[in-house]
Amino acid sequence: MSAAAALGFLLLLAGLGGIGYGLYALLRGGRGQSGGIGPLPERGVHIIAGLRMLAVGVVCLAAGGYLLWSHFG
Repeated sequence: MSAAAALGFLLLLAGLGGIGYGLYALLRGGRGQSGGIGPLPERGVHIIAGLRMLAVGVVCLAAGGYLLWSHFG
């Protein structure tokens, strides 16, 4: 297996993990918890983190797909 294919598979796995964690943080994170960071409540912190992880997951998924497509295509 070449380095490009290995990196593509790794980016695909990281993308799926990032999307899964981002969706979890958006749908479940911060409920029933008190506290937060400054003016942001705990739920708001989880929404920001979830959106960020979702965006990074989509970018990793796209980059991994592109690497694999360019390598095998």
